[in-house]
Amino acid sequence: MAITDESKDKLKARLSKAIGHLNAVYKMVDEKKYCIDILNQLKAVQSALDKTAEIMLKDHLNTCVVEAVQNNDSQRVMEELWQLLRHSEAETPEEKSAETSGCCGQ
Repeated sequence: MAITDESKDKLKARLSKAIGHLNAVYKMVDEKKYCIDILNQLKAVQSALDKTAEIMLKDHLNTCVVEAVQNNDSQRVMEELWQLLRHSEAETPEEKSAETSGCCGQ
């Protein structure tokens, strides 16, 4: 079982919120709004996505992982979770410095 009916509605609501914030960012960039205002809106997008991922992970732990442990398949799900965590930390120092260089077209 991947997504429960209960979590499906929560996930879709969170994703709709993220889409709304992202559409606002797109419009702000098009209108050349102030950088800090756009960055604040991007934080709202990221927050909505983070909450969505949190709901998804909790649902996965409560369903798929429990089922895998009960079926003696815990090694596989542990590897999946490890890969997920490794990919979320894969940003290199070069990527971080590229993000912070320059502001407002400088």
